[in-house]
Amino acid sequence: MMRTRIYFPNIFILIFALLSFTVPGTNREEVISNYANMVHQSYSDSYQNALAMQKTIGQFLENPTEEGLKMAKSSWLEARDIYGKTEVYRETNSPVDVEYSETNPWGIANEGQMNAWPIDESYIDYAAEGTEAYAGFYTSVIGDTTVHITPELLVDLNEKDTDKSISTGWHAIEFLLWGQDNTLPEENMPGMRQFSDYTTAPKAERRGQYLEVVTALLIADLKKLVDTWAVGGAYRTIFENLDTETALTQLVNGAFFLAGDELSSERMIAPVDSTDGVDGSGQEDEHSCFADNTHRDIYVNMVGINNVIFGTYDTISGPSFYDLVLEVDKKQANLLKQAADKAMTSVTVIADHEQPFDYLITQETSSDTHFGPIMQSVAALQELGNEISVSANILGINLR
Repeated sequence: MMRTRIYFPNIFILIFALLSFTVPGTNREEVISNYANMVHQSYSDSYQNALAMQKTIGQFLENPTEEGLKMAKSSWLEARDIYGKTEVYRETNSPVDVEYSETNPWGIANEGQMNAWPIDESYIDYAAEGTEAYAGFYTSVIGDTTVHITPELLVDLNEKDTDKSISTGWHAIEFLLWGQDNTLPEENMPGMRQFSDYTTAPKAERRGQYLEVVTALLIADLKKLVDTWAVGGAYRTIFENLDTETALTQLVNGAFFLAGDELSSERMIAPVDSTDGVDGSGQEDEHSCFADNTHRDIYVNMVGINNVIFGTYDTISGPSFYDLVLEVDKKQANLLKQAADKAMTSVTVIADHEQPFDYLITQETSSDTHFGPIMQSVAALQELGNEISVSANILGINLR
């Protein structure tokens, strides 16, 4: 008796093979590794841009001119944009915030040394009479000719007397380049420091020394972060050996903190409701008040938040927090993406607005019935913070 052979077309074999194949899920270790690569690269980019700023400032100090001061300001703005994307790495139990100790020998805790604000200008240099609450409370560092301006001195003085007695970091450099902004917000003008402050003005030499030293100090602080996050670096090694739940908690907490608290509250609600500054405008409490660059600070901070959520930075792209959420709960992943898109759209309105941030804050309060562009962004950022928290919970992560 002959047996009948049954031949399966190739298409059936292919379907069977596909049904039998299990697609691997997003690897949590790869998410953590991709994040570490982003952290190192973004700190490295910030460091390189700060070096370029230092070179331009050095050229200006060698031969102070109006054009040289303009170029120094431009270099600050360019470097500041890159640094703003790294602020999402705060509140992650990582070197930028953690103090050095026997149990945390990798701690650096130099965030306040790099980015503390708002500052009392009269702590560093001269300020117009009546413009600062603490003016006359102390002799400015530049004005005190009994002390030699060194990195050690500036570090020791930073936030020594009050939380506004700031002597180091981006905003100290900003003030030394732009000077006070004592114009009304509607005039749309930043600080108007003259290059003669570094030539013929009183204490010109000390002012130049201060600018040189404080810039070098910022460079050193950024280099420490680059080195510790490099492959084989002190903290990179620690981070990549954490259990995955701890590492994921730390990396996503930075985005949660920046969106739901620091950016939305401290950097936006606070200046909206502040009465510090010329004519009670609140401009003293905007982040980059001397350069009128706060609109860019807000935008690049949001870019940094997106980088962490979606696992991308410049040419780096890999498995992300969002990918993990997508595998577990597509609906929640969609809500997370919608919230991120809404927040980015909202802050872009501020970044591209025809009116400067210090004017916009005079047109709103946090208790308005109908929000303007700043409070709309606040609401979007806080919504994003909430969606980050819910998404983390789905992955078994409880954010503080």
